[in-house]
Parts: sequence; C-alpha cells; structure tokens
Amino acid sequence: MKNKIKIYPLLLLAIVLVPVAYFESEYVKTLYDTEPLLLGQASGANNETTMAIPEEKEETSEENLTLQLDQRLVDREEVDGYLVETYREYELYEDQAGNVKKVIPTSNYDYIRYKLDE
Repeated sequence: MKNKIKIYPLLLLAIVLVPVAYFESEYVKTLYDTEPLLLGQASGANNETTMAIPEEKEETSEENLTLQLDQRLVDREEVDGYLVETYREYELYEDQAGNVKKVIPTSNYDYIRYKLDE
C-alpha cells in the first residue's frame, strides 16, 4: 500500500511535466512560427525591398502644414425648453504664413444646452 502512495505523486508529476516540456520544445515553436509570408514568397526566401517613389507635390507640401482643431456651430434648435447648440470639430491645416489650406470635418460633435426663460 505504501508503494502505491509513493507512485501517485511521481505519476502526477510526469503527467504535468511531459506536456509542458513538449510545448516548450523548439519543435512546437517552429510549428507556430508567426513570421508573415508575402504573396508568392516561399518559406525562407530572401526578401527584396522595394521603395515607393513620391509623386511630384504641389507648391505646399503637407509636411509644412500645421494642424489646428476648430469647433464650428452647425445647428441651433429648441428642445424641451432648452436651446441646444451643436458644434462640430474640424481639422484646419495652415501653412507657415497662417493661410488655411485644408479643412477636414471630423466625426466629433459637442452639444451645449441653455435653459430658456419663458
């Protein structure tokens, strides 16, 4: 009876250590290699680097533009005794002289509610 009691901890230890050793082995790591392959690229093939050539840009390049955020009034309405103003956020791109070159609306809205005296 004492021999059976001594065998069970060893058996339990083997049941735990065998799967852990298997999953930590190099064989399993090579099975789950996460290096992405490009289309038409075989495993282990040399990668050829390509470089995109930028197109000719207009006078003002986007690198020289500064970004500012602006809130503009979009709507004003009366709801349940309140005046609700809706403001939309815009991205303003300015050149170094302060001239606005691009205006891009964002999806951010702010709402301000004023109580009307009646």
